[in-house]
Amino acid sequence: MFLPKPLYENLPYIYFIISGYLLTINHSWPVIFSSALFYGAACITLVSRSANRRLDKYKDKYKNKSIKHVLPELLYEYLPYGYGAIALFTIMLTKNAIFQFIAFTLFILALRHLLCRHQNRSKAPSLF
Repeated sequence: MFLPKPLYENLPYIYFIISGYLLTINHSWPVIFSSALFYGAACITLVSRSANRRLDKYKDKYKNKSIKHVLPELLYEYLPYGYGAIALFTIMLTKNAIFQFIAFTLFILALRHLLCRHQNRSKAPSLF
């Protein structure tokens, strides 16, 4: 299946918009489940595209194998999207100002992780 480039590149964001729209129109379980499916599809699409478009792939070949990572790679890739989902649901479901502030902070943290990850993966590695 071939999609035009502008549509193909923006498809995950369209999924995010559909997910948000579904959450705003109704709060029944089937609608929330459909919203979660669209959100998950957008996350999977973005993570798989990021993995395929990385410019710093060669570092993985030469990385020291004795370094132990705190989180498994799969969990690490999806963690900011989980932060964003938790923040969004907390802001939508609670009226407590403290919880809303914590959720907003969590959303900013997720956005920071995604922006830093994009910046680190989109620049070509240097030799020095």
